[in-house]
Amino acid sequence: MCRFYPGKILLMRLLASTGAILFAACSSNPPSSGAFNHGAFDQVLSADVNDQGWVDYAGLQSNRTALDTYRKTLATASPQGFSNEAERLAFWINAYNAHTLADVLDDVYKKAKGVKEVNGFFDQKKHRVAGEDLTLDEIEKHGRDLKDPRLHFAVVCASTSCPKLQRFAFTGPQLEEQLTKIAHDFLADPSRGMRVDKDRGEVNLSSIFKWYAGDFTMSSPVLARVRAEVSGSEVLEYVKKYAPADAVQFITAENPRVKYLDYDWSLNAQENHQ
Repeated sequence: MCRFYPGKILLMRLLASTGAILFAACSSNPPSSGAFNHGAFDQVLSADVNDQGWVDYAGLQSNRTALDTYRKTLATASPQGFSNEAERLAFWINAYNAHTLADVLDDVYKKAKGVKEVNGFFDQKKHRVAGEDLTLDEIEKHGRDLKDPRLHFAVVCASTSCPKLQRFAFTGPQLEEQLTKIAHDFLADPSRGMRVDKDRGEVNLSSIFKWYAGDFTMSSPVLARVRAEVSGSEVLEYVKKYAPADAVQFITAENPRVKYLDYDWSLNAQENHQ
């Protein structure tokens, strides 16, 4: 595993400020031959996100040139020509996360408590991606259209209750392993993903499972959400694929009630989570 020491990170930021992008020889996420190169975003994430998924937005601001250089490569990409769906899904996940970080720097950090306070943050502001001008919601929709619900554990809306932002960019060759790991991690996180209350006979899930119930159950979005709010049993069938073993045993044996955790929209900044 590549380790990024303070001096190395400082050098990386200094080079980025002059428009150069440093790709470390020991990168944990080397570009694969013929694949879209997400190495620049990998470097940004490793420098400015900690192991808990909280973002150093002050550091990211100083690393803005590197972030924006990567975003420019997204503008002219042609994901429809990528070799497989894993490459395409990794592209849309990274595009969502990169543009979200940039939008936070522009509109939220030091200006608002969180993204929900910014009108049109998700559904109005446009970003040039793959030759189109897309909102964050539309970027996410491109990823959702590839029908892997684990995308919802990878795209991060810069808020406390979101799945944690990873310290690496997603890539096609590593995507299956990456998505499986973060699915397990999310459902093992009682503050973000799932909290089991055996005494009450309840499972408390992230509201993501309610909002996107149709994705997790592969059924009508409207009907799936109604069923998720009424019983949640169909969502639990998906949850069991990635939940910790003791939680799976409890769900199987007890048929627990499903409730949903309150969603904290405060900014996922390191200074807010010390």
